[in-house]
Amino acid sequence: MATVMVVDDVAANREIVRMLLGFRGHEVIEAHDGADALRLAHTHHPDVVVSDVLMPGIDGLELVHRLRADPDREAAQAPVIFYTANYLEPETRPIAEACGVSQVVLRSQDPDALLDAIDTALASGPIDVGITPDDDFAQAHLHAVNAKLIEKVRALHDTERRFEAMAVASPVGIGIIDRHGVADYVNERLAEITRLPMDQLVGHGWLACLERSAQEPALALLHGAGDDTELRFTHRVTRSDGSVRSLRVHLRQTHDEDDGLTGGVLMVDDVTDVTLAEERLREETELRQDEARRSDAERMDSLRRMAGGTAHDFNNILGAILGYTNLAMESITDGRDDGTIPAEVAEALLGDLAQVIKGGQRAQTLTQQLLAFGRREVNQPAEVDMNALLRDCAGSLASAVGRGSELVLDLAPGLPKVKADPSQLARALHNLVRNSGEAMPEGGTVTIRTSVEDGRVVVGVHDVGAGMPQDVLDRAFDPFFSTKSTTGTVGLGLSTAHGIVSQAGGQLTLTSREGQGTTANFTLPAIADSAPPAPAPPKAPERHSAGGETLLLVDDEEAVLQVTARILSGAGYRVLTAPDAAEALRLLERHGGEVAALVTDVVMPGMDGRQLARIASGRRPDLCVVFVSGFAESLFDEHGNNLEPGSTILAKPFDRDRLVDTVRTALGTGQRV
Repeated sequence: MATVMVVDDVAANREIVRMLLGFRGHEVIEAHDGADALRLAHTHHPDVVVSDVLMPGIDGLELVHRLRADPDREAAQAPVIFYTANYLEPETRPIAEACGVSQVVLRSQDPDALLDAIDTALASGPIDVGITPDDDFAQAHLHAVNAKLIEKVRALHDTERRFEAMAVASPVGIGIIDRHGVADYVNERLAEITRLPMDQLVGHGWLACLERSAQEPALALLHGAGDDTELRFTHRVTRSDGSVRSLRVHLRQTHDEDDGLTGGVLMVDDVTDVTLAEERLREETELRQDEARRSDAERMDSLRRMAGGTAHDFNNILGAILGYTNLAMESITDGRDDGTIPAEVAEALLGDLAQVIKGGQRAQTLTQQLLAFGRREVNQPAEVDMNALLRDCAGSLASAVGRGSELVLDLAPGLPKVKADPSQLARALHNLVRNSGEAMPEGGTVTIRTSVEDGRVVVGVHDVGAGMPQDVLDRAFDPFFSTKSTTGTVGLGLSTAHGIVSQAGGQLTLTSREGQGTTANFTLPAIADSAPPAPAPPKAPERHSAGGETLLLVDDEEAVLQVTARILSGAGYRVLTAPDAAEALRLLERHGGEVAALVTDVVMPGMDGRQLARIASGRRPDLCVVFVSGFAESLFDEHGNNLEPGSTILAKPFDRDRLVDTVRTALGTGQRV
């Protein structure tokens, strides 16, 4: 192992050589200039000296000359290898030979060339010192240094010309700034971008390219404060002519060979056209999205009107079917009991009609789902605590998820109340949770999360199922659309939930990705400062036996009118029937104070049930009124508020018991409009 002294004014160069020689097991001494090398040579007597040629102060040539003339003979005889990137070997050969330099190795050569040169120098041993006369050395030294200086100056001029050519042709503005934040060069393009003269941009004038809030971070970067080495800004700047431009600014630190901070390079690009194009694209995208949403809303509204209208008409037909079927069953039962109909025949007929009732009940569920989708289901809005509702329904919701899966409630505390029909909200949640469970046939977790955003209560139902492709997601709310090959009322779950949430003034949205599950979020307007006293528990409806009161029954559907009249007559009431409001008012005028209650359909041609009730009540303030409707639009506004507060409402279709109980209760409590 030999001692090698490495002489170079650049620390990074010394480090590279030290690491290279370390692999060979050599001990390395580092000197940062020629004077330091002469001092260390006396102290350590290196076996070999590896020196740069071009260095400030005592350069490599002067170092070798002084070393050879040193009275310390052991130091003077050390072999010297020039390791340079500035001088070529022919340029240093004359003086190198005169000074006793062993070899010249270029940094551009393979690293093994330096190692081989050191091995050769060690094998050759100490140098036979012959002192070069000072005059001869001075002349040779001056010639070598002067030639290299001229070469460097020319190279520097070439570099400056190339930089100037690039800066002039550059499409971006360029500024060279020192570490004090002073620009000593800017190109013409920067002046064009800022509309400022070049002499106003030098010094600190370049800061006009930045917003005021960005100027301090930019100067801090040039001073070396912080860990950042570059900053990028994109902002709007008002130029001297009043025009507003979007500038993209890139400021990057510059360093010297020893990695010392020297300042920075400023690059400025006018991206106004790009920004305007991006804004136009964003506006066009938003416009297309708005048009798509509007188109979807119009399509959904059209589907709702069709579904609601169909369900309303079907309700009337269904009401007549169920009513007459119930009457038939009562007649058969009476016949069986009095012996006019054989028991076996009666039982067979009752069994067949029971199937009709069963089918009618399924059809009734279908109409309710269609009415819910159409936002026309008769409801009873109330203030609802969603957290409490979810806790109350947790058991049934967990059952809806299915076996092998679990339900998790993540409820935000202090949730404000919303106004909606709690039974309908529970039905919507049940549909959403059931869909989530069906999306996870192998099991998984359904998470229901509540939160508050922008004055709205948000309820999210998330599953970890297979997710939905975009084409399925686009049609998910369409009634009767389903990817499941099952029977029944499949395809109405999401449609029903969408209608229920919409009718309560909220929004239901789906987000899904294939393989990443699905999230159904619905939002409802929060009730501000909703803290009413706890309502008293509802009383069970009082039963009142029919006392032969006279009822005025109004319905434009003949079949519904007749079957309803027969049911009420069978319950002990005297019934007057009218197919429209005009006939009802004539009957009311004719029978005076005999009529105890008005039982009227709401949706009728001409004068509707609400108008009829108000006129009738004006004539008979003590008149009891019962509204019959399967169409919420006629009794509730778009926010779910009852247009006839305090009134009795019977939803279609209804069975005998519900009809009779509703009329009895209304008469007993004296409901008025």
